[in-house]
Amino acid sequence: MNFFSRERAGDMYFTGLLLLAVALPLSLFAMSIAQFVLLASFIIERNYRQRMQQFLLNLPALAITGIYIMHLIGLAWTDDFSWGKHDIVMKLPLLILPFLISSSPLLSKKRFEILMSVFVLSVFMGSLTAVAVLTGIISRPINDIRDIFIFGISHIRFALLTCVSIFSITYFLYKNFQTWSMLKKISASFLAAWFIVFLIIAESVTGLFILLAVTLITCIYLLAKNKNWRVSSVIIFFLLIFGALAYSFLHNAYHQLNIVHHEDLTKLETKTQKGNSYAHDTTSGERENGYLTWIYVCENELKESWNKRSEIQFDSLDRRGQWLKYTLVRFLTSKGLRKDADGVWQLTDEEVHSVEQGIANINYQGASNLRARILQMFIEYNTFVEGGNPSGYSVAQRAEYWKAALGIFKENIFFGVGTGDIVHAYPSQYEKMNSRLEPNLRLRAHNQYLTFAATFGIFGLLYFIFALTFPMRSLKKSRDFLYLTFWIVAVLSMISEDTLETQAGVTFFAFFNCLFLFARDDGE
Repeated sequence: MNFFSRERAGDMYFTGLLLLAVALPLSLFAMSIAQFVLLASFIIERNYRQRMQQFLLNLPALAITGIYIMHLIGLAWTDDFSWGKHDIVMKLPLLILPFLISSSPLLSKKRFEILMSVFVLSVFMGSLTAVAVLTGIISRPINDIRDIFIFGISHIRFALLTCVSIFSITYFLYKNFQTWSMLKKISASFLAAWFIVFLIIAESVTGLFILLAVTLITCIYLLAKNKNWRVSSVIIFFLLIFGALAYSFLHNAYHQLNIVHHEDLTKLETKTQKGNSYAHDTTSGERENGYLTWIYVCENELKESWNKRSEIQFDSLDRRGQWLKYTLVRFLTSKGLRKDADGVWQLTDEEVHSVEQGIANINYQGASNLRARILQMFIEYNTFVEGGNPSGYSVAQRAEYWKAALGIFKENIFFGVGTGDIVHAYPSQYEKMNSRLEPNLRLRAHNQYLTFAATFGIFGLLYFIFALTFPMRSLKKSRDFLYLTFWIVAVLSMISEDTLETQAGVTFFAFFNCLFLFARDDGE
């Protein structure tokens, strides 16, 4: 067989897609290698003119590629070309994948199912590895639940892949229910159930929220379209049960949060058992488990006692990068202890270790605790509303990130600050805001829409929204379960994350967007 034949190029193209499907949950390096394989398949096919013409006539593919072109244009008003170069290299999947996939022959039904099966099994292997790290089968230090993801793929990006896996399994199980063997049906159901359990184990609030939101939207859609009263009754029953369980869970967690232990602030003791003075900040409303955080604080005793119990010094950072003294104060408060020598010495060795790990509340102990994570988010929200320091509180920090991005956008409303200068705009904006965030926590927007607004202005934001919606409308994919569920997962993720600002995130978006839009033969 001629090595440069179209048949050989087609096999190489499919191999590249398979490698990319494997790499998405398991390897950043393999993601790059897979795209080189796809490029190699294009080169050896030697059908350049026809492929280019096919691409240029595909308006949805051009719309997606336009996101990348916008980053190139944004270099025109950029001062820092070093960061700009880094950004356009990292976002190359937005150029490579729309071109290669939209100009390639459609995948057969068999090949498409093989590709999606390989992807789902790769996510499954990644989840098993994470659980192996969590349980100690694979020996790795765990300072945070995020540390169980060891392949360089962030926990949030992995959660998105897990959600896509769940909906892919649901789709193929439904489509092939009459033809699959009982073993296949049971295996598929087990995988879907496992992925849901895994999101709970991994404390992935983002993943679970997106999963539930997409499920809810899908159920409402089916309810509106379905004329069979039995099916409609089942859907309504499911929605009612889900709503009741969700309300009960959240209500109980919030009720626990709002238990208040009252203190008579006019009768606070002024001296510790050792005769040192307490500091009482009675104006702060911050609480941990109902106890006021900033009363009965004796910093000198805290420092002296803590430094005798731990190798991590009182004035240094804990293993999450937070100031340890604040973590210690919050942890002692959560136990109802005073922040003095007696309080420190009442901590168990396990609790000392928890403070070292950056755990700020006794209820947050344990590497995996979804209820505690949700409770923590409620506390963080209350801290933000009451004007507390957002440092160390992910919800409050995100509000500060959004505020900074909006500030940058308002000052550069039409064209933004440019591709390369966005990274420098944030430190300056935080200074203008007199932000209380610790310098090491002053990060970017964690909202893809605000990131585009700050980087490219109102015109860039409007084009990004167009590029998200036009392909689906143009190709009438709103009724395609696979594409629609992926699309909702992607657009929801961009509310709380800069999905396209990492290699894994931009590859996830470009790959599945193009795969579901341009690679499937809908007629089979």
